Amino acid sequence: MNPLSIRNRIWLTIISVSVLTILLVVVVSNYLYQTLYIEKQTDTLINQGRLLEEVYYESPQDVFSERLEWIEQSSETSIIFSNDPMQLASGAPFDSFAEENLISFSERQKLLKGETLIFTKYHTGLDQEIRAVVIPLRVSDGLDAVIFLYMPLTAITDAFHPIRNFLLFGMLLIIVLLILIGRKMTNRIVQPIKQMERIAKEIAQGDFSIRIAISGEDEIASLGKSINVMSSNLEEVDRNRREFLGNVSHELRTPISYLKGYGEALGEGIITLEKYVEITRKETDRMNQLVHDLLDLAQLEGDSYLISKEPIIFSELVKDVWNRFEWKLNEKILVTEFNLDEEVIVNGDYGRLDQVVDNLLSNAIKYTPVKGKIKISVLQENTSGVLIIEDEGIGIPKEDLPYIFERFYRVEKARTRKSGGTGLGLSIVQKIVHKHNGEIILDSQLGKGTVVKVKIPLFIF
Repeated sequence: MNPLSIRNRIWLTIISVSVLTILLVVVVSNYLYQTLYIEKQTDTLINQGRLLEEVYYESPQDVFSERLEWIEQSSETSIIFSNDPMQLASGAPFDSFAEENLISFSERQKLLKGETLIFTKYHTGLDQEIRAVVIPLRVSDGLDAVIFLYMPLTAITDAFHPIRNFLLFGMLLIIVLLILIGRKMTNRIVQPIKQMERIAKEIAQGDFSIRIAISGEDEIASLGKSINVMSSNLEEVDRNRREFLGNVSHELRTPISYLKGYGEALGEGIITLEKYVEITRKETDRMNQLVHDLLDLAQLEGDSYLISKEPIIFSELVKDVWNRFEWKLNEKILVTEFNLDEEVIVNGDYGRLDQVVDNLLSNAIKYTPVKGKIKISVLQENTSGVLIIEDEGIGIPKEDLPYIFERFYRVEKARTRKSGGTGLGLSIVQKIVHKHNGEIILDSQLGKGTVVKVKIPLFIF
């Protein structure tokens, strides 16, 4: 069995509400008619009967007759009075009835006991049902007379018609409004969903440029905005993927072409075997570093990668990394100026933070000219431990700064393949810092040097 569509569900809801509305109107109108109006008319008949009963016992016969006639003339109530012993004894019909007894034997027995009768019966003379009240008049423990008050039900229903017509009109109006609102609501809900379904299929097929036209601020509009955001993100991811694949292809193509070219040169005797071995080692090392960095970056970009944090004396970590580069510093005759706060303890992964400092110090050494100076500072700033590395290198053009952390990004002329590296180092550094809930800021001036500031949250004892 196929599931109901949203449109059909909405219309099923509207039909259900309409049916419930009709049932409610029928029940309410029947309640008003039966419980309220008919009972009200019955109470009127009883009150009139009690009034006549009081007059019958306390006033002369002529006064009673006048009061009885006055009630008949001033209201819709019809009254039959009988004090005929024969009729009272047999329960035979009164003057205006024929073919059947107005009061049954069992009812006459109740009258003899002094009980008031209230019932609905068919009136053969009026050819319709009546609502009747029969009040016994007892004298000396015997039934002396009977007052029979009745009102045709048509008189009651005719009086109730305006109320019933009003309820019927209200019911029809509600149903029409439900249909109109239902159509508008259906179009308001279903059409955007249909559009979203179509666009989602196009996104699934690889078209991430398409967007949903949004109007309003409701949940449907919010869903449309979410789909647009998702489409934008997927478009960016797809663009980054294509760029990434292109960059990887380019990075791998170059060493492969070198190996191929030098292999051909070796075969033709243009270069020596020693030169070929040197080039082969250099390019394979480059490809190995590229693959390592790619795997490292992919691991850091995954949400499931966990950082093993521990308290780390930031200054000691910086000194350990600096010691590894001491021979390079001496080789370029570089001066290192320290400003290290030994009390700064950060909460981080020692191996990953070592990787951050290693990369940043390596860059500073690589691009600082001979006999230059590098300044390394570790200090506390609010709730963060801060590492600052300042060099006197070639600097980075201002227009390149916003892209410096992108994968495979190299500054033209300043940083080419000749200087080594894969173009992934700063991207990896940024990922590691963000994994620590930290921040990395890079500022540079072309020809004057670069300042890198890394903030890592302090360890809270």
